[in-house]
Amino acid sequence: MINPMLPMLATSAEPFDSFNCVFEIKWDGVRALAAVEDGQWRLWGRDLADYTPRYPELDVLRRLPSGTVVDGELVVFRDGHCDLNAILGRHQLVDPMRIRFASRQTPVRYVLFDLLYHQGRPVLHEPFYRRRRLLVDLLIELEDSAPLMFSEAIAGLGEEFFERAVALGHEGIMAKLETSRYVPGQRSRAWKKIKADQMLVGLIVGYIPSRSGIHSVLVATCQHGVLRYVGQVSSGFTDQAKAELAERLARLRRPQPVVACPGRALWVEPEVFCRVRFLQWTPNGFLRSPSFKGLIENSA
Repeated sequence: MINPMLPMLATSAEPFDSFNCVFEIKWDGVRALAAVEDGQWRLWGRDLADYTPRYPELDVLRRLPSGTVVDGELVVFRDGHCDLNAILGRHQLVDPMRIRFASRQTPVRYVLFDLLYHQGRPVLHEPFYRRRRLLVDLLIELEDSAPLMFSEAIAGLGEEFFERAVALGHEGIMAKLETSRYVPGQRSRAWKKIKADQMLVGLIVGYIPSRSGIHSVLVATCQHGVLRYVGQVSSGFTDQAKAELAERLARLRRPQPVVACPGRALWVEPEVFCRVRFLQWTPNGFLRSPSFKGLIENSA
């Protein structure tokens, strides 16, 4: 029996060219590995949680040869783009009846990009290009393999591929060394994730304290002449920044927020501006994956 394993993880990088690497889309979904043994299939995530009951439309996996383990991303496509909110909506369902209905109304695609076991034999130590070649052969043999999908890649021109991918609405690309081995549960520099981050100037309107100073800040921006809450920023702070910012914001306390904000926090006068890096805007107009990048002094 093949035991579930943790996925290999990537490090962050800027766009680059290399003919030692292949570049593929960074699919915006839920990471998942799958194993097939004796006509039965299992699907699990980054924390080894069992995803199998959540995606009945992936029963096609049982048609893969016994002793197969694959790695990929669960995605929902809308107008040719990955819809993260749609896949997260699917992912949280637990009621069998609702899952069956959603599998017809919002079917997922399983985008495969790696092969870890082939006919019961581990191929983790084989170079990446050989594993991908074996994976392609398996999918070709399936003939009608929907909803399985192979993650195509190009070699060499990473910078151009990144620009095209972002222009088409993807969050970024992956760069993978063609000779790389698969290292379960480890973050390897042989795989690199290249994201299209954005930057904005935000106004701190509140904060949530912690023992080290602050846990997060609540940020607003001016949109069409109106100040609007856009997100809670909890990453990117150094220990020194947490302590200094907590002391500074404590002197600006006010009883109510200057704009409507969700949840509870300590509210402050709108006098402190900061830089925030984020991945993209959500459909509801909030920051996705925001990160603190420092204060803007003399802004008040």
